[in-house]
Amino acid sequence: MHWKLCPRQRAAAEAAVDRSAAIRVTPEGQAEQEEVIRKVQQEFPPLAIDPELAKALAALRAERERQGLSRSDVSERSGIDRDTLSKPETGKVSNPTVRALRALARALNKRLSWLVIDEPAGAGG
Repeated sequence: MHWKLCPRQRAAAEAAVDRSAAIRVTPEGQAEQEEVIRKVQQEFPPLAIDPELAKALAALRAERERQGLSRSDVSERSGIDRDTLSKPETGKVSNPTVRALRALARALNKRLSWLVIDEPAGAGG
């Protein structure tokens, strides 16, 4: 959405942005900004990739490399954008969709398989 401001409103908004920028360069402003960032990260921690998913993604990448395929090759085969393919391989997507994983595996002539196995007693964490 694009808002049109009258000249007075625009000048006030620009002045507020300038004041905010001036405050951020002071030690107090930087400390306040760092505190806000710390609080946001504490409340909304970045997602970590599941270790077992990371192993599966590493196996798919190794298979792609074993077959001598580039990400562009796999992109053509799977219909998934090349940049989208690189994110799971590099850990930049902590929770890729099952659809994307299946397409990636299929492009490598592989199939995803899940197992449900018993946890050792007392390991249910």
